[in-house]
Amino acid sequence: MKLTNTQLQNFIGRIKLKRDNMPKYKGQIENLVSKLEDKIKNDDSTGLRVTRVLRAGSWKKGTILRPTGDFPIDIDLVFFIKGDETVKNDVQKLHDFVVDYLESIYPSKDIYRDVDASGNTKSIKIKFSGTGLEVDIVPVVPLSSPEGYVWQPERGGKGKYITSVDGQLEFAKERKNANSSFTSVVRAVKWWRNYKELDVLKSFSVELIVSHLDLTKGVETNIEEALIRFFEFASSEKLKELNFIGAINTIPYYTTPVYIADPTNNENSTTNKITESDWNEIQEEAEEAYETLTLAQARGTMGDAISEWKSIFGPHFNITEE
Repeated sequence: MKLTNTQLQNFIGRIKLKRDNMPKYKGQIENLVSKLEDKIKNDDSTGLRVTRVLRAGSWKKGTILRPTGDFPIDIDLVFFIKGDETVKNDVQKLHDFVVDYLESIYPSKDIYRDVDASGNTKSIKIKFSGTGLEVDIVPVVPLSSPEGYVWQPERGGKGKYITSVDGQLEFAKERKNANSSFTSVVRAVKWWRNYKELDVLKSFSVELIVSHLDLTKGVETNIEEALIRFFEFASSEKLKELNFIGAINTIPYYTTPVYIADPTNNENSTTNKITESDWNEIQEEAEEAYETLTLAQARGTMGDAISEWKSIFGPHFNITEE
């Protein structure tokens, strides 16, 4: 049996961060941002300095899921840093500056560095006690050209790239405005990814596949049909490389099994950490999801259809009204 958007929205309502739970996180975020903005306003240093703070990631895009044991609430805060061009050649210096900057605002908070075997910082987080909220700090250095673009060290410390944070957020906003079901489809796919333990498939890549399908195949507001379309595409040979009109540059030579470009710069791959074995597993799970949801549509009773959906999205799949 086919499920309606109303029924599937009941499931989405269960897996997304509920509006009633947002204030406890929002208060911590706004307090941190307020302290940062005050420091920016009163900062008269002539060297490295933060000139702007921008909220990004799933929270900003409206695709965040409720926290679970393995997947806490995480927020991306982008620090725009100016004053010393040499930091582009010394990522450790950039990370040290960010940590010192945070400690000057929140000396009592837990600021965590994820470091590699050589002691180099791979990422910086603030972890709030009580709520378990994790804030990922993303340092970027604005460029004079192309306008609106930044230089950003890759999380994990393995590279650097040029992108547009504002452009990425605007791209997501346009897709949401064009499709009232966009965030629901993305959330459902992300829940499937987590349930199937396909962590290497980034949330950003999920958003971009859904976006690509809407842009090239037509906007699909029916959540069930959009999910079936996603899984069919993700399991097929058609998904080899995706680029985006309006992004700068072209896709370079690559050796990964799949290439999904940054919608602001086609030279950046959002799937550069996916190995051949990773991609085979993702495609196998996507094929199973496609076949199972197609079978669910042919089931004669609602109970049988729901059983099929639960095999894909887990025992928490529930379409009854809360």
